Amino acid sequence: MGKIRRILGDNIRTLRTNKGWTQVYLADRLQITAPFLAQIESGKRGMSLELIESAAAIFNIPIASLFFDYAETDRENGKDISRLLLETVKTQLKETMAEDIDNAFAQLR
Repeated sequence: MGKIRRILGDNIRTLRTNKGWTQVYLADRLQITAPFLAQIESGKRGMSLELIESAAAIFNIPIASLFFDYAETDRENGKDISRLLLETVKTQLKETMAEDIDNAFAQLR
């Protein structure tokens, strides 16, 4: 179980920091405390299925992507696959920003 908690915590932290969010902000959105989130991100605490589902929804990513070990190296082609998570975040940010801009223009009409 320790490895899964570490992977999940690392991915939550990476997603959060790449969005520029503080632990307090994400914890508030997840309706948990910041110290509890810190323990999740450090791999010391696990997450309920409901909390995992909420986190995936907040980041707008598939639940399964939270469990992929992006820090491992793909030994067959030597590519560092930790970039996959960052690319996913980048894509999500672009989509979210585009939606926000579209919504702002729609409100002006």
